[in-house]
Amino acid sequence: MRGKTGPKILLIIISLMLLTGVLSGCSGLSFIPGASYGYYIWEDGGRINISWSIDRKDATFSGSLITDGDIVDIRTVAWEEGDVYTPAQDGFSFTSTLGVEDYMDGLVLEVREYGYIEFDLKINEGYDLSRVHVGAFLNNPENSPFRIGPHYFDDIRDVPWYEKHPFSGFFYKLYANKYFTFLFLLIIGAVIIELLRITAFSGKRYKKLYTGISYLVLLCLVAVIYFVLRYFIV
Repeated sequence: MRGKTGPKILLIIISLMLLTGVLSGCSGLSFIPGASYGYYIWEDGGRINISWSIDRKDATFSGSLITDGDIVDIRTVAWEEGDVYTPAQDGFSFTSTLGVEDYMDGLVLEVREYGYIEFDLKINEGYDLSRVHVGAFLNNPENSPFRIGPHYFDDIRDVPWYEKHPFSGFFYKLYANKYFTFLFLLIIGAVIIELLRITAFSGKRYKKLYTGISYLVLLCLVAVIYFVLRYFIV
């Protein structure tokens, strides 16, 4: 039993390390056209990507972009007849309709020497900031129109992974409901220890010692989680 458990634990640890590395190092943005719903904005190779997607229903996406810089290149992605793109002196406006058969459109642009890019994005002629996702960790803007600066995406990449959305919100909720969180952890930990007591520890010479040490480890683990949330994350 011990020989089989070791590799499994090692595999879990390696998987968690790889996952943490991917989450902390990713610079792109992932969404699923036809399943994800809303706007998705990211930078790739110095170009600003703006895509919008719908989860198999009809919707109209419209808005505008203005900047104090120079838009030196712009191209449409999955554009269809009826989708409208209107250039202006300092940017452009657009209107795009998505539906069951057409569930993703987008724009890719290169902007040089800019101090800001301002986005004004609507869905069905209204604002829904929870559906506007900026950067690899899907940050939602606080108001609309909203602006980003030339170093916005670099600054996002430099932020520790646990301070990024959605992790920051998750950890904040854990600490905001700390009494429930730590009671839940204690209950789950106690259940696991009791299962170990009647299975893995059963028949062991020092069964009570193993059980006591397990409860001590549980208490220390909960204390460490509280300390990390309180003083380093939240």
